[in-house]
Amino acid sequence: MPVCDGCGAHVDDAHIRQRIERLELATRFRPVHISTLLIDAAPPARFDDYFYRAAADRAQRSPDSRAYFDALVQCAGVTSDRTLNEASALAEFQRHGFFLIGVVECPLGHLLDPPQAVHRAAPILLRRITVSYRPKSDALLSPLTHPLVAVLQESEWAPRLILDDGKPFALPSGGNLAKALG
Repeated sequence: MPVCDGCGAHVDDAHIRQRIERLELATRFRPVHISTLLIDAAPPARFDDYFYRAAADRAQRSPDSRAYFDALVQCAGVTSDRTLNEASALAEFQRHGFFLIGVVECPLGHLLDPPQAVHRAAPILLRRITVSYRPKSDALLSPLTHPLVAVLQESEWAPRLILDDGKPFALPSGGNLAKALG
């Protein structure tokens, strides 16, 4: 079995194909100049819930995924309702310079120690931010990214880090990401 570049686990070919598909979907909506890099721990386990996979019918997403999607696109001023066109919302998200990444590029469910996987990926994340993304600011999303607060605060990215009262934003409910970024 091959080792995945995104999570470091021994995986099957289907896992590799889904990682590549997620990267292709995200690349379509990557801004040329990233204003705010939103950093979550990892993509969701369910492929239909992946943020950059625009659903033709919002019922395809789980309720938590819809709430997460809505909370993120609100940062770009998109108001959500049942008739929201997700492809248009993602284009607006891109136009405003927002880009969402995972510290680990694969869902965490198959890993034995997800917090350790996030911590282990921190040096790679810093390199990706510095070399590839070069955002004006960064915001951490979800409690699993909390160990990265110290890593980013000890780096050149400290002045650009946006937190919710010293912690990562807890989406979709806790914190007010749109207000903090607005």
